[in-house]
Amino acid sequence: MALQQEGIDNQRVEPHVEHPSEFVLLSSGTLTWNGILLEHLKFPPLDISDFYAARHHLTLQLRMPKKVELKTNGKFNYQQLLPGNVCITPFQHLHAVRWQDEMEVLSLTLEPEFVAHAVQESVNPERVELMMHRGQKDPLIREILFALKAELEAGCPSGRLYGEAMGTALAVHLLKCYSTLKPSPTVYVDGLPQHKLNQVLEYIQVHLDQDIKLIDLADCVGMSQYYFCRLFKQSMGVSPHQFMLQQRIERAKQLLQQKDLTIADIALSCGFKNQSHFTTLFRKFIGSTPKAFRNL
Repeated sequence: MALQQEGIDNQRVEPHVEHPSEFVLLSSGTLTWNGILLEHLKFPPLDISDFYAARHHLTLQLRMPKKVELKTNGKFNYQQLLPGNVCITPFQHLHAVRWQDEMEVLSLTLEPEFVAHAVQESVNPERVELMMHRGQKDPLIREILFALKAELEAGCPSGRLYGEAMGTALAVHLLKCYSTLKPSPTVYVDGLPQHKLNQVLEYIQVHLDQDIKLIDLADCVGMSQYYFCRLFKQSMGVSPHQFMLQQRIERAKQLLQQKDLTIADIALSCGFKNQSHFTTLFRKFIGSTPKAFRNL
């Protein structure tokens, strides 16, 4: 794909991998949410020539130019895109677009494997195919993208599992509403079998100091991320990311009784990113700072 703009003629940019820094206002790139990448982007006037999408790509329009042209059947045609509209560009779809004024969007890219396996019990992953949509009104996609943006702006206090669970919910929504195959997820009401729940709880305790992925927990019990999230919450009353935070806080409370450990060491031992992240969440859960709790 080639972008043409004054000052960066013929510069190659892969929008599904990495944008030039001057276009990026916010990015989850360094957080490595598994399977998804969220970016808040502001573009100048551009002419994007033909390229095949390397991943599934969603854009939520925030501020639109007066005129946007999208290529269909070899010809550019005017497309009315309004703020709040969503465009869905599937993996390997041939795409070209150009516009004359500034454009601002929230962009979410999803790995094809992430979408295909989101609810693999209900649809054959090898047959998953999303459909192209332009100027779509979809309140759920809008809500999820803004929730991920807010999480990112706050420094991701809820951890990796929150973003990946939101991405999974979005992937299932795409499969239900915008794919050639419409999965019909089975409704379960009894939660995880006890032996599988025990496996997950043990895995969490052993790896509590690590950056656990949602797929790690789902693989632990041999199911998709979608079903795992639903059944875990039925069993425990809270989502996986909420349970993980609770367990980290409980372990921290125990370690704070050991006066020889620094608060920074305790933060890392419990899986927090740093002491500041630990202090913020500890105060949220307990109502006091780790130092104040230790001195009680």
